[in-house]
Amino acid sequence: MPRAASAAFPYGGVLAGTLENASFWELKMGNSHFPHVLPMESGGFIDFQTESSTRHCLVTYRPDKSHNTLRSVLMEMSYELDDNGEPICSCHPVQTFLGGPTCKLLTKSAIFRNPEDDGSILVCTGDEASKSALVWDAGSGSLLQDLQTDQPVLDICPFEVNHSSYLATLTEKIVHLYRWE
Repeated sequence: MPRAASAAFPYGGVLAGTLENASFWELKMGNSHFPHVLPMESGGFIDFQTESSTRHCLVTYRPDKSHNTLRSVLMEMSYELDDNGEPICSCHPVQTFLGGPTCKLLTKSAIFRNPEDDGSILVCTGDEASKSALVWDAGSGSLLQDLQTDQPVLDICPFEVNHSSYLATLTEKIVHLYRWE
């Protein structure tokens, strides 16, 4: 994540996640990094995505004993200064997107700027139970579209070609391409 002229979170660095936790490795002077463990629910991560221009990350969790559905949680990066004036980087949830009750596969989600260039952010999550990709408005949390596929979605990729915006979904057998209109 590059440094930004953002009062909310100006720091640059690397966001890294494992299946158990996540950290922000703040880029310091001289190309050194300082780790900040992020306050997220432990365990059950299956995906960790970032949107660098808005300083958000998207963490997707499998269903577990406490939550009976797949959840993708939109987190906003933040910081506060300690007594020495050094930043303590953190994050907090701003929106949760729910999926179905099953998650046997490692499904990747996507967080990206709306191709309509209105400044909004979209989230697209795979839903194994309904065999679809769900497109959400990150700001309102509303479901915008349910893109049906013949199999569970494994990966999602927004991209642009010749000034046209697309969304690709990958299943075990097919790549589906959707054009924004």
